[in-house]
Amino acid sequence: MNKKEVVIQVKDLSVSFRTNAGMVQAVRGVSYELYKGETLAIVGESGSGKSVTSRSIMGILAGNAVVNHGEIHYEGRDLLKLPEEEFHKIRGRKIGMIFQDPTSALNPIMRVGKQITEAMILNGKRKENKIKELYNAEEVAYTNAILRLNEIKADASFDKATKKAEIAKIKAVISETKVKLIEAKKKAKETIEEEYVQYKEQYLKEKELYISTFKNGKAELQAKLAASQKGTPQYIEILKQLRNEYSTARYRRELFLIKDAYLRKIKVTHYEAKLEAYKIMKEVGIPEPEKRFKMYPFQFSGGMKQRIVIAIALMAQPEILICDEPTTALDVTIQAQILELIKDIKKRRNLSVVFITHNLGVVANIADRVAVMYAGKIVEYGTLDDVFYDPKHPYTWALMSSMPDINSKDKLQTIPGTPPNMLFPPKGDAFAQRNKYAMAIDFEEQPPMFKVSETHYAATWLLHPDAPKLEMPDVIKERIVAMKEEIKRLGGK
Repeated sequence: MNKKEVVIQVKDLSVSFRTNAGMVQAVRGVSYELYKGETLAIVGESGSGKSVTSRSIMGILAGNAVVNHGEIHYEGRDLLKLPEEEFHKIRGRKIGMIFQDPTSALNPIMRVGKQITEAMILNGKRKENKIKELYNAEEVAYTNAILRLNEIKADASFDKATKKAEIAKIKAVISETKVKLIEAKKKAKETIEEEYVQYKEQYLKEKELYISTFKNGKAELQAKLAASQKGTPQYIEILKQLRNEYSTARYRRELFLIKDAYLRKIKVTHYEAKLEAYKIMKEVGIPEPEKRFKMYPFQFSGGMKQRIVIAIALMAQPEILICDEPTTALDVTIQAQILELIKDIKKRRNLSVVFITHNLGVVANIADRVAVMYAGKIVEYGTLDDVFYDPKHPYTWALMSSMPDINSKDKLQTIPGTPPNMLFPPKGDAFAQRNKYAMAIDFEEQPPMFKVSETHYAATWLLHPDAPKLEMPDVIKERIVAMKEEIKRLGGK
């Protein structure tokens, strides 16, 4: 089995918030990895700490937040140790974020077009875009080969031998295209770097030439002025020329124009950003982009506002997208559309996605892996199939029992009690007070993370060898059977 590429690694992260009542322990020793091209869903009730972990990745924690300990590794660096000027190059540009409420995420008095293009103008550089253009064909071929492999794996029409042969063929194609992509990226970067070194040399020469010409010209006129008699037409003309052509303001303006000519060769212009905005607006399902580009947020519906927020996140071409409850503030009829949009964009752009939600049902059709959080800790994680079809933690059972289901004839169950006060976290299992299956040890000692399989882990004493054997509730079994049937009906695996 090929080792997956890790793009983000969170290690033992603990975050607290200063309040008048004391320190609220929001995140307590959270660790997880995000793999290249996958969607990791982080699920839990409000206050479980799921959004705090994502805001830690983005470097946008509230001012009263304190990172007690932990590391967040990205591209060989610990994001928690980066100065703001360095973080600014990553936030939005390499790691984008879609927020929960599109209304509060948008500036109500700024046209949406300006808000969409702002990210690209600030963060986008023509240099990087040109590099990408040079290896775009190889990247498309590589992505298409990966998608084709997934299609073959999911195709039930193949017999076992034929499928194995087809998979072997496409894997060979993937290996070949990957080598070509790596070579093309390297060559493209070298080509553009050489071009921009020439641009910079030209800029510096022009700057030095202008400064030299300016100083020499000014010195010559000052000498003539000194040799002229005050009040004569010649004196007045020389003085006027000095003030007009050799003033400090003109000197600075000319240098600015030289610098601007250089920057235009490496930075994205407003016109280019507008064209890219039209393209992305169409990609996220906003019709008539040329017309809607000039409109204000209040002229859009909730679903369209969220599409604008998604467009803003995509403008700087990020490789990681964090979705923080992106459908919670939307009407139920629009939620499915936005979820499908995010899923589609992820495939087309080969994004790695962290998807945060309180609704376990939302992730069923979007996640590859799931981490369940409670009281600042991850209590269960695994593949989508692990968590949905073989849940082990009582809190996961409770989430599944309370999950809306149009096929269920029973009343929607709620999780009894309330989450613990994180000013004073319990010494045992934080879910014990709400868990009808809790044992005495749950109130005394926190459970370790037990290994269920190579991909599945859960922190519950019920998995201890000495614990009583307890099967999951019947209501969960019934839901699992119903979900499998629904997926089969829809043509899934």
